[in-house]
This record gives sequence, structure tokens and C-alpha cells, in this order.
Amino acid sequence: MPAKANNDDLDLDGNWAAGGDDLPEPSSEKASKKGTKRKLLAAAAEKEAEVAKKKKKRKKGGSVLTAVMDSEKAPEAGVGDEDLRQWAVTRVATSWVAEAKASKLTPLEVKEVKPLSSWFVPCSPTFSMEKLPWAVLGAGGSSGSRTFPGSTTLLAARDGKPPPAAPTRGISVLVLCSSTDRVFAVKGEIEKAWKVKALALAAHGGGRKKDQVARQAKALKSGVAIAVATPARMLRLVAEDHLDAKNLRLIMFDLAQDRKHRDVLTLGETRGDFFNLLRRQLLALLSSEAPPSSEGTALLLCGCAAAEPAAAASEKAKRSPGKKKVSRNSPPTSARATEKSAK
Repeated sequence: MPAKANNDDLDLDGNWAAGGDDLPEPSSEKASKKGTKRKLLAAAAEKEAEVAKKKKKRKKGGSVLTAVMDSEKAPEAGVGDEDLRQWAVTRVATSWVAEAKASKLTPLEVKEVKPLSSWFVPCSPTFSMEKLPWAVLGAGGSSGSRTFPGSTTLLAARDGKPPPAAPTRGISVLVLCSSTDRVFAVKGEIEKAWKVKALALAAHGGGRKKDQVARQAKALKSGVAIAVATPARMLRLVAEDHLDAKNLRLIMFDLAQDRKHRDVLTLGETRGDFFNLLRRQLLALLSSEAPPSSEGTALLLCGCAAAEPAAAASEKAKRSPGKKKVSRNSPPTSARATEKSAK
């Protein structure tokens, strides 16, 4: 007869029980080893993926940094006009990429600005503001071989003649600078070398900014041949309809650097103000096919070598103060001179 089933091995829920103590229990040591191995493999894979991601990012950032550094290097002497234009295109394009990233612009907004070589008047950026009319148009005594927006004003300055009348509420030659201090430095250079008056458009003159803008708007009403400005003040004058952007002829960028090696296209505030002006007003005025002859608007980059003497002079002034130290026991200068003459 078959053996009677043991009721102790039955599960009351209808499932068979594990069958007693004679079956081996799963090894907890083996399970823990497998779990540890999985964790180690997962950690190694994650670390490898992170290293690969960093390498990819570093490679991309390095190429962008190289492009920016190359764009800030002045072209070699003797390069052709097309090379100078292409350098200017790269310089403005890299500045726009930096501005788009800083302002967190969308891809569609980034596509709004695409610099073209036809925007620019070929000029070596190493030329200082003092020598610009002669550098761009050649030596005096002959008619200029180049014609571009604002060239008649530069030609008059080169030949020592009064500049032609500017358009109403317009500027024939505009110089954009990175600060108010630089505005007045460039204004002094132009007036001394070009023998013409230049209008300063920046935050200066005392009083409220509203009053400053009103005074400058009054000066602009009949048109100005040459003006030196900060991008912020230009943006405000155009926004408040004191200046007609259509009557801007030649816009020059003073690329002199400050103590932190920043210029008007790399300093965040001035860069942002310029590109706001460009997107709102200037894009429709810049030529897209060929460099304009006399009408329209053109851009010119120069003055990047002007920062070095200024910085060197500043450092020299710090190292050697102007006042000489005089010993307490030594007589004053006048007394020493009298004593010397008496001897």
C-alpha cells in the first residue's frame, strides 16, 4: 500500500511547501558576491561614460576657444582686402556667438546675425585712429581710390579740408568705444590728428541722464560729421528717435583693450548693446551682395594696437610716480636753486 501522505508538508493555501529540512538553502555569500560584482561593473561603465563625455566636451570647447583666440589676432601685414574682410567677419561672428551664449538666445535668434564680407571696409586693425584716413585712403595730395559710406568725410580729414555736411539726424563717421573714458581719449586723438571737431556721445556732462541725452539730441538735430560714442548711448538715442539709423554711414570699432584685455566686442555690456543695435536697426541697412559705394552703411575695425601703449604707460606710471621724493632735511627746490646760483 502506498505510504500515507504527511499532512505537515501541505500548505493550507493550496501550494506545496518546501518539502522539509533536507533541501539546501540558497547561499547568501554567493548572492552578495554577485551583487557586488554587478555594482562594480555598473560603476566602471558609468565612470567610463563620464570620461568620454568630458573628453568630447573638452575637444569642442578647445576648438571654439582656438577660433576666438585666432579671431582676436591681427592679420599679418601686407594681406589683401578680401583677407582683411574675412578677418573682420570672423571677429564679429565669434563675438556674436559669445553674446548669444551669454544671453541664452534660441537657435532661431542666433540665425538672425550672419556677418558678411560685404559689410566691411577693408582695413588693418592695427592702424590707430590718428592715422586712419591716410591708412585707408592713401597719402594726401590725390583723390581717394576707394569710395565707401563715410569716405568723403575721411577724405576731407586727410586733405585738411572741412568735412561735408552730414545727413539730418545722422552721423557720417561714428566711432564706437568700450567706455566713456575711451570715448574722450579717441575724441582727443581725432581732433588733434584730423583737425576736426568730434561730438562725444556718452554718459557725461553732469545732471540726469535724461538731460544729457536731450543736449546730445540737440547737437545731432542738424547732423554730425564725426561722433565718438558708447554703444549704450547710441542705442538710447536711436530708441528715443533722436537719431535716424538710416543716416549712419561708417561705423568704426575702436578695438583698444582695457586693463583686463577687453574691447568693445568682448566686454559683455558694450557687446550686448551693439548687437541689440545691429539686430534692431542696422541689419536692414548693411549690404548683402557687394560693398556699398557711398550710400548705405558700412563697418570698419581698427585701433587694436592702441591699447598696448596705454597699458604700458599706465603700468609705468604705477612703477614710477610723477612726484619725486624729497628728504625732510633737504631744502625746498626754490631754496636749493637760490643756493646753487649764489655759489
